[in-house]
Amino acid sequence: MGQKPLPSLKTMEFVLFNRIRLIWVVAITCAMVSSGYSESGLDKDTSHRWEKFADAGNLSSGFTRLSGESTGLFFENSLDATKSLLNQVYLNGSGVALGDVDGNGLCDIYLCGLDSSNHLYLNQGNWGFREAAKKYGVDCPDSDSNGACLVDLDGDGDLDLIVNSVHGVTRLYRNDGTGFSRATGQAFDSIVPGGTSIAVADVNGDNLLDIYISHYRDKTLMDMPNTHFKFKNVGRKKIISSVNDIPVKGSAFENRFRVNSRGGIEENGLPDFLYINKGNFSFERCEINGKRFRDSIGNPLDGSLFEWGLAAMFRDINRDGRPDLFVCNDFDSEDRLWLNIGNGNFRLAPTYAMRKSSMFSMGIDFADLNRDGLDDFFILDMLNRNREIKMNQMLPRVRYHPIPGEYLNRPQYMRNTMFLNRGEGVYSEVANLMGVAASDWSWCPLFIDVDLDGYEDLLITNGVERNARHLDTILKLKQNRESTDMTNREILLARKIFPSQQTENIAFKNLAGRQFAENGANWGFHANDISHGMAAGDLDGDGDLDVVVNNLNAPVGVYRNNSSRPRLLVRLKGPNNNTQGIGARVEVKHGKFVQSQEVIAGGRYLSSDDPARMFSMVNGAAQLTVTWPDLKVSVIDRIEPNRLYVVDYQGAKQSPAVKSRTKPIFAATRVGGAGSHKEALANDNQPLLPWALGQAGPGVAWGDFDGDGWEDMAIANGRGGSVSLIKNKNGSGWATVPSTLKTKNPRDGMSVLISQGTVIQSFSNHEDGLAFGDMITLGEVRGGTLQKLAAKGSSGGHIGKADVDGDGDLDLFVAGRSLPDKYPEKTDSWIYLNENGKFTESESWSSSLKALGAISAAVFAPINSDHRPDLILACEWGAPKLFVNKGTGFVDQSNQYGVDKFTGLWRGIDVGDFNNDGLIDFVATNRGLNSSYFATTEQPLVVYHGDFNQDGVWDFIETEYGENGQLYPKRHLSAMATAMPWLTERLQNYGQYSKTPLFNLFGPTFETQMKRVEIRTLESIVFIQNGGIFEPKALPIKAQFSSAFCPVVADFNNDGSEDIFISQNEFSLHPEESREDAGLGLLMLGDGKGSFRALSISESGLVVPGEGRGSAAADFDHDGRTDLLVAQNGSTPRLFKNQTKRNGLRVILRGDEQNPEGVGAAMRLKLGDGLGAKRIVRLGSGYLSQNAPTQVLGNNEQATGLIVAWPSDGKTEFFNLQSGQLEIVAIKGRGSAWPSASQ
Repeated sequence: MGQKPLPSLKTMEFVLFNRIRLIWVVAITCAMVSSGYSESGLDKDTSHRWEKFADAGNLSSGFTRLSGESTGLFFENSLDATKSLLNQVYLNGSGVALGDVDGNGLCDIYLCGLDSSNHLYLNQGNWGFREAAKKYGVDCPDSDSNGACLVDLDGDGDLDLIVNSVHGVTRLYRNDGTGFSRATGQAFDSIVPGGTSIAVADVNGDNLLDIYISHYRDKTLMDMPNTHFKFKNVGRKKIISSVNDIPVKGSAFENRFRVNSRGGIEENGLPDFLYINKGNFSFERCEINGKRFRDSIGNPLDGSLFEWGLAAMFRDINRDGRPDLFVCNDFDSEDRLWLNIGNGNFRLAPTYAMRKSSMFSMGIDFADLNRDGLDDFFILDMLNRNREIKMNQMLPRVRYHPIPGEYLNRPQYMRNTMFLNRGEGVYSEVANLMGVAASDWSWCPLFIDVDLDGYEDLLITNGVERNARHLDTILKLKQNRESTDMTNREILLARKIFPSQQTENIAFKNLAGRQFAENGANWGFHANDISHGMAAGDLDGDGDLDVVVNNLNAPVGVYRNNSSRPRLLVRLKGPNNNTQGIGARVEVKHGKFVQSQEVIAGGRYLSSDDPARMFSMVNGAAQLTVTWPDLKVSVIDRIEPNRLYVVDYQGAKQSPAVKSRTKPIFAATRVGGAGSHKEALANDNQPLLPWALGQAGPGVAWGDFDGDGWEDMAIANGRGGSVSLIKNKNGSGWATVPSTLKTKNPRDGMSVLISQGTVIQSFSNHEDGLAFGDMITLGEVRGGTLQKLAAKGSSGGHIGKADVDGDGDLDLFVAGRSLPDKYPEKTDSWIYLNENGKFTESESWSSSLKALGAISAAVFAPINSDHRPDLILACEWGAPKLFVNKGTGFVDQSNQYGVDKFTGLWRGIDVGDFNNDGLIDFVATNRGLNSSYFATTEQPLVVYHGDFNQDGVWDFIETEYGENGQLYPKRHLSAMATAMPWLTERLQNYGQYSKTPLFNLFGPTFETQMKRVEIRTLESIVFIQNGGIFEPKALPIKAQFSSAFCPVVADFNNDGSEDIFISQNEFSLHPEESREDAGLGLLMLGDGKGSFRALSISESGLVVPGEGRGSAAADFDHDGRTDLLVAQNGSTPRLFKNQTKRNGLRVILRGDEQNPEGVGAAMRLKLGDGLGAKRIVRLGSGYLSQNAPTQVLGNNEQATGLIVAWPSDGKTEFFNLQSGQLEIVAIKGRGSAWPSASQ
C-alpha cells in the first residue's frame, strides 16, 4: 500500500486551515482530526497519510520542566487555606485537558482552577502559548472547577469541552470552530454537584460518544463537626431517622448516611452518571442503577450506588469491541469493574476476576505492561514510601479478617494495586512484586514509554496540602477539642496544623515487564509540588508525548519530552461522529514483539489526554494495525520510524476470522463425595506472627487402597472433620468409602499417605500444644486403626516412606512442623523404622534430625551414586536440608552440596531430573516476591524471636531497614503495643516510634535475649545438580506471584521432560499485610535443560483461586496422561483431567513382597543411543502429599526399553518395549541385567 507524505503541520497557515474546514463542512468529503492536518489532496482510497518528524537532536530520555517565562503559561491553581479548612474536598485538586481547540494543528492546554478562573492556552508553536479562556467563553469564573475533558462530541471535527466543579453542575461547551457556547437544556442542567473525573466512549455502538461522570460529594461529614444523629429500628434493622434534628426522609440527608455492620455511622458518596449521546448534542442521563447496570450474576442493581467516585476510565479489556469501564472509589466504597454487555448495558465483573482492591482508589491507567498482548491496569492509593511518615499514618478502619475457604470476596488495602492480566477475564495483583505498591499520597497515574524502549513506564503525581491521617496531629487535635470549648468553625480551622505532605512526583521505569524501578530524578520528573491532574500530548510536534501537571498553589508543570530515540505517533480519523477514533486499539508489531495502546478520551484523574498514541521504533520498520470499535481493522504492512501516521477508518476491512484455540492441557472435572476442607479460624497465642500456623492443611494422596488396580484418593481434613476416602470406579466416576477411619479429627489433619492398603495420617497439636494424643494414625480403609504414634512436644506435619535401613520394608519419616507457641523455634523430626509391620522410633536414625527447624515438607530420593534413599527437607526460616543416607544413619551434607546459604521460607519440595542428565535435582517452593517482604544476601530479612520480657509469650519481632541501613520494627506501633503494652511507656508519640531503631527501642539486652534469623531468598527455585553441588535457578516470574506450597513433578505434556506444578496463595496473614491471592496454581513446562516456561490459563486450563495446599499427580483413568488433584484450605479440592494429545507410557512396578509398588525405585527410558529423564517413585513428596506410585513417562514413542534401578539392593534391570507400547508391568527379577545403576 502506497504511503503519501503529509503537508507540513507546523507551517500550515491558519487562514488556509479555515478555508479547508469550510470546504470539508460543505462537501462532507474530508475530515479533520485533532492533530490539525489538512486532508487537502487526500485520495479517497488512501487509508493513511504520514509526516516525517524533524531530528530531535541527541537529548537523553526524560523531561525538562519549562518555566512560565519560556512558554507563556503562568497558571497556578491557587486555593485559599481557609476555604480548604472549611471544606477538605478542595484538597482533591484539579486537572488538565489537552487537545487542538482552535484547529491549527497544535495541541492546546486547558487548566481547571479552584480559586481562580480556568485557563485555555492556545499553542502558537515553538513552545509559545496564548491564554484565551475568557475570549472562548470557557473561563468558568467562580465555579471551583476540578475535572475537564476535550473531545469531539458532535462529530464536527472540533473539540468540545466538559467541565466539572466541586459545588456546581457538569458544564458542556460546544465548539463551532470559532469558539465555545455552553449547551443548555441538557440532562447536565440538573443539579448534580460533586462531579470529579470524566470518561468518554461509545458505549452502545452507535458511533456517538457517551459520557461517564464520577461523583464524590461537595462536602463531607469530616467538615461537619458536632453532627448528631437519631435512630430508629425498622424490623431488626437500625436506621438513621434524623440528622441534626432534620428528618432524613425527603431531605438532603436521604441516602447520605447509613449504619454499618459495626453499628457506626458511614457516609455515602453520590451516584455516578452515564450520559447517553442521542445526537445533536442531546444526552439522556442515566443514574448508575438497575436500569443499565447489573451485578456479577446478571441481576439488576437494587437501587443506585452511592459511592465516592474519583476516577473512571473506559477500556475494552476483553476485546469484544465494547468499551468496559473501571471506576475508582474512595474510602470503603468498592472499586467497580463494569463489563459492557452491549447496547450500553453493563455487568459487574465476577468477583474472582480481581480478588483485592485499593482502599482509597484515586486514579487508574491501563497498559500491556509485559507485552503479552493482554491489558493490565494500575490503581493509585496513598501508602507512603518513607518509613517515618508511614509509621505515623492512621491505619484504615476497615480491616480484612480472613474466613477459611472464602476467596470470592474483595478485601481492600491502603496501597497501590497493579493487576496483571492472566487471560480468561482473571487478574493477579502484583504491585509488591513490581515495586510500585507505595508511591505516597498519589493521584494520577500515566503509562508512557519515556525512554522509548518499547515498554510503557509509569508517571505518578503526588502530594497533599494537609495530611489528615497524621496520627500525632490527630491525637493533638483531639486533646485540644476535649480540653477547650470550640465552635464548629474553630474546630475546622484548627486542622491547619496537619503537616503538608509535599512529596516528589514519581517516574518508574518499566524493566521489560518484570519490575519497575524509580527513575524520576534521572528523567527530570521529581518536582516537590502538590500535584493532581496530569495529561499527555505532543505539544511541540516532534512525535513524542509531553506532559502537563496541574499543581496546587504552585505554577503548572509543563514537561518537555526530550527523547531522541526512534518513535512513532499515531492519530486516527474515525468513523462518522467519532472523528478521533476513540476506543480503537493500535498495535505496532516488530516480529513477535507487539506494542499496543487504546485511544481514549478522559479517564485520567480529573484530566484528559490529546488522543495521540506514541510507540517505540528502536527496532526499525514495523507493521501497524488499528482495530476499530466495530472490530474492523486497518493494516499498514510497513511503517517507518520517526513519522506521524494518520489512519483513516474509511479504509478499514472486516477482521479475519479468529483461529480456534488449542485445547488446554487440563480440564476441570468433578469429584463426587469430596467435601469442603473443614478449617477453624486461627487461634495463635503469639500475637505478632506473620501468618496463621493453624491453617496449613490439607494434604492429599493417590493410591490403590482397595487393591482393584485403580488409583483412589485420600484428602486430609481439619479439626472437627474427617479424612475423605474416595474410591475410583475404574476411571469413570467416584464413590465415597464408608470407613471406621472417618471419625471426627480432634486435631487438624495434615499429611496423608496410601501405602499397601493402609491410610496414614499426621495430626498437628499446634492449637492445643499437648504432648499426648495422636500424632500419626495408620489404618485400613474398612478395618479400623492398625497403629497410633503418640504426639510429641512438637507439632507433626509432613510424612513420607522409604526403605531407609535397606531391609526391604518401608520406614516412616515424620517432620516436626513447629513448637506450639514458640514459632519459629527449631524442632525435632523423627524416623520410625518398620519392624514386622509396626513402626518404632529409632534414636540412631533420628539423632541427626534434632532441632532441625520448622520442617514443612520432605522427599526421599538418592541424590548421589548409591541406591540408598537420601532425605531432602524444606525448612521454613532456614535453608533446604540434604541428609545423605550412610546405611546406618543420616548425615547432614547441606554445606557440601552448596544449599546451606539459601535461607528462605521454604514450604514444599519435590525431586526430578530437570536437565535429563540422570542426576536428581529438586524444586523448593518459597513465599515468592509479591509481598511487603524483601530479602537479599546484602540485606536479609531479619526477625528476632524469644520471650523478651519473660511474660510467657514467645515474641516474634519482624524488622525492616531504614534509609540509614539500621533495623527498625516492621509493624505499626498499634500492633506492637497490643502485644507489648509496656512499649508505650517508653514512647512519647508515633513520631518517636517511627524514628527509633530496633535496638534503641528494646534496649541493650535485646540481642542477647532474642534469637536472630536471617532469610536471604524468597524466590521459589529449582536446584540443578552439577559437579557435586546444587546450583539455584529461580522459577519463572509467575511462580513468584504468591506464596507457593506444593510442587508436583511429572511429565504433564508427555514430551519426555519433567514439568512442575505448584499450588499457591495464603490469606491468613498479619493484618498489616495484603492477603496473597495472586496465584491461581501454575503449570510450568520443562525444556529438558533445566529451564521452565510458565503456561497461561488458556494453555494449562488450571485455575485454583483459593488457598492451594497439598497436590498430587496420578493417571486416574489409565489413559497415559498424568492428572492432577489440588486441595484448598477451607474449601473443596479441584481435580483436573489431563487431555494433552500425546499418551505416555504407564509404568507399574512389582517389587519385593514388603515393597510391592517399588517405592524408591529409579527409572529411565532407553531412547535410541540416549536415555530419558530419571524418575524416582516417591511415597510422600511436595507438601503433605503423595503422588500415585504408577508412573507415566513421556516421549515413549522413541523408547526401546525401560531401565529400573530397584531400591534396597540397587539391582538394575532392562525391560524391552515395543513401538507404541502404552503400559508395562515391570516385575523385579523379570528384566535383563543392565550395566550400571548410575546410567
